[in-house]
Amino acid sequence: MSARTAAATVERSLPVESNIEAEISSLIEQQTPKRIQVEEQPPKRIQIEDDAERCRSFVARITSNSIDELGELASELTSALQNLQEYLKAEGERVQREIVDYAHLNHTALSAIKTIIETTRAPSNEKVEERS
Repeated sequence: MSARTAAATVERSLPVESNIEAEISSLIEQQTPKRIQVEEQPPKRIQIEDDAERCRSFVARITSNSIDELGELASELTSALQNLQEYLKAEGERVQREIVDYAHLNHTALSAIKTIIETTRAPSNEKVEERS
């Protein structure tokens, strides 16, 4: 009987061990995808460094565009200022020429007025002398 009891005990323990092994296997299968997911996700520090690098890259792109635009604006402003400087120089020269022309015209007009005054006074002085 002891051989039968031992055989019966073995037969009963096999399904129990199979059940335990099945449960362990299912637990392992349930936990394995989670481990893979955890391993696939970068650690927080690496993720933060990646985010920081993306931010630096973004800021660098934005600032480089802004710096390029500012450079273009500066060159346009320089060109506009040179044009304005040339215009103002030309206008200054034109105004100086006109001032010289007006000064000459003024001198000519004063000379003409003096001549007119002298010619109009001379006959009246002669008339005064004739009467005396």
